[in-house]
Amino acid sequence: MKSNRQYSKDEKAVSPVIGVILMVAITVILAAVIAAFVFDMGGNLAPAPPSASITASNNAASTTYDIKIVHTGGDLIKGTEWKISVVDEGDVPIYVTSEAGDDFAVGSQICVNSTIKPNSISFNFETYDWTYAAADLGLVQGDKYDVKIVHIPSNSMVLNTVVEVR
Repeated sequence: MKSNRQYSKDEKAVSPVIGVILMVAITVILAAVIAAFVFDMGGNLAPAPPSASITASNNAASTTYDIKIVHTGGDLIKGTEWKISVVDEGDVPIYVTSEAGDDFAVGSQICVNSTIKPNSISFNFETYDWTYAAADLGLVQGDKYDVKIVHIPSNSMVLNTVVEVR
């Protein structure tokens, strides 16, 4: 038995449908690859710096010339995760790194009465006292000093100011 029906050769509608399906599949695969790459890269980011409010000012309550650095609010900065520099204005920073257990928390204060010089000064983080070997390292009335505190894991500056001693 022979069919009298003739099939039309109008198959134009099939090609656009297959094209759309292929384009959607390629788009989904491409989006998945990009998402996998982006989310994998997120693990390599540096930690966020602490959100801490720290001030440095001339210590008017002192009988000697010194600078008072106060943690007035925000995040605690853990010991070994911060370093401090107090040098004459314009000098290259020389940092002293905090030790384990020397957390810088809200209410903590540091009174600095000398600049940091190589091999001449140490810092007791338990009592926040400076010990310096030479008498000429003390702060001088009228001079300005760069005071910096750096959060080590994020390598970000938590405090960067100039203080004039009066």
